[in-house]
Amino acid sequence: MVSMLFAACGENTKVKIEYDHPELYSVGDATLSQPISGISVDWVCGNVDIRYTDDTAVRIYEEIQKGFLPLTDSLRMFYLVDEDGELEIRFCGPYKYRYGDMKNLRKHLHIEVPRGMELKDIEIDGLETGVVIENVVSRELTVDGVKINVNADYHDALPNEIDIDGLQCLLALHVVPETAGLSIGMWA
Repeated sequence: MVSMLFAACGENTKVKIEYDHPELYSVGDATLSQPISGISVDWVCGNVDIRYTDDTAVRIYEEIQKGFLPLTDSLRMFYLVDEDGELEIRFCGPYKYRYGDMKNLRKHLHIEVPRGMELKDIEIDGLETGVVIENVVSRELTVDGVKINVNADYHDALPNEIDIDGLQCLLALHVVPETAGLSIGMWA
């Protein structure tokens, strides 16, 4: 479980990022040969792209905006594949940061999943995050946080359940007419 604690996000507001057992996580870009069952991403101030690849391995990597110095290990992405096969990705190591520093960092996360690998779920928890999901099939899509824009293209199959919860979260869902069974329910 990740906790991102912040008040009104001024430049000097402290952001506390913490999660259970950070010592079990690996740091930085990776190519994972084992299959994964789902994706859980906690991201702050940047973009997340989830796409299919013709490779046979899952690949995760991050880019930083031009002009930003190389990242220390504590500011690089942390990841873990848990005992259920869920890929968990965290924006950085647990720490207290100034919101202005995080906002200026603007990292871009890329997740490439082998074509045909169906995921149980994709979960995005974030703050000022743009998300692109390009036809990656999952049974569930969950988005939670503040100022998250999701663009999801589905050509083959839609998730059975889409749950958007948060403040200023937007979902743009692009489907082809052949995608059957789409119904949208909204409640407050």
